[in-house]
Amino acid sequence: MPYALITMKPTAYGSYKDLIVYQKAKSLTTDIISFFSKNRIPRTLDFLINQLFRAISSVGANIAEGYGRHYEGSLKQFYAIARGSSFESDYWLEVINNLNMFDKNSISNFSDRNVELSKMLTSLMKKIK
Repeated sequence: MPYALITMKPTAYGSYKDLIVYQKAKSLTTDIISFFSKNRIPRTLDFLINQLFRAISSVGANIAEGYGRHYEGSLKQFYAIARGSSFESDYWLEVINNLNMFDKNSISNFSDRNVELSKMLTSLMKKIK
């Protein structure tokens, strides 16, 4: 998919689903949910995993919602909200990693992919006047 898809106005292409950042956000969300669904989680950590699920799923959801408003001002605002959710996800992933209860390579992979999302969202925000 051409890089240009992440720099165009929301109405210049078919769907938010064409955005690389949206596709990556959705993929990361499903991978995180799958990973933690397969691992036994102590009841005392349910809140932490639920917070991560809420934060990471908000990234793609806010990209979609901003696109759906068909107004660049709203789009930039929702990209900013998505970026904030990405930063919140980073916090929860850091806490989970520090607990040493889950595979460090998997958590590191999730963190790296999340940082990439934050950078892409920052770039998108800068391109909207």
